Amino acid sequence: MWRTYFLLSITALLLAPSGRAQEHVPNSRSITEVRTPSTEDSSDLPRLRKGPVSLIGGTVVKIDPIRDRMLVRPYGGREVTVDFDVRTVILRGSSPASSRDIKPGTRIYADTIQNDDRIFAKTVRLDVTPTPGETKGQVIAYDRTKRVLRINDAISSQPLSVRLGPQTAILSGNRTASPADLVNGTLVEVAFQPSSEGPSQAEKVEILAQPGGTFTFAGKIAVVDLRDGHLTLTEPAQENTFELGLDSLPADEKATLRQGMNVVVRARFDGRRYQAQSVEPVAPAR
Repeated sequence: MWRTYFLLSITALLLAPSGRAQEHVPNSRSITEVRTPSTEDSSDLPRLRKGPVSLIGGTVVKIDPIRDRMLVRPYGGREVTVDFDVRTVILRGSSPASSRDIKPGTRIYADTIQNDDRIFAKTVRLDVTPTPGETKGQVIAYDRTKRVLRINDAISSQPLSVRLGPQTAILSGNRTASPADLVNGTLVEVAFQPSSEGPSQAEKVEILAQPGGTFTFAGKIAVVDLRDGHLTLTEPAQENTFELGLDSLPADEKATLRQGMNVVVRARFDGRRYQAQSVEPVAPAR
């Protein structure tokens, strides 16, 4: 027989660890958990231990449907791994949902407990409020007919598809670009509005680098790896770090590179990485 339990979400809030900033939770007055025979009553799984419940709100970074776990970036905290299984109640608003609805970039609120020294989600509520999204990645395809851009997202293991509309701003540095500039291998940063049906709508696409483009970097060498053929350069002013390949650099120039050197690097983007064409030492600024 189906049984329905009503739990007040205030319990999760009161029992949450002290010091954690609490986010606004949609429908926070009452939360309905629908228990079915396939959840906590499952004959092949033990009942969950009773104990303090903590509320975790954040964004899903990765999800592993094989091991039934997801990596969540909490609001204002470090990434945590959260387990789930058929006992976990998943809701979209007040409607039942499934683990297939949890994707990288999804905002969630989870009531969690400690289960065998791991964090386990008893309830996962999907945030149905549309919020702007941002991503950085590499163009893998552009469908001119459907105006859909596919990006190999830097965070997620799954490609992201966004639709370019008449109002989508496409920029390359200080100039206006066009969809024709979005060739395969181009590095882009995209701001978009998530959509529950079909590709998200791109609001702005900023071209960071195109295959064959040349760039100048200035900073301090943090790492030199001649076996792997790369150096890591840190730009102190912008606090940016870049990895530059050394395949195109002559062997005698590679031998002069040292950690801590201040250099100016002229590099070419080959569609995979920045390849250093020249490295010139410079005196540190006084």
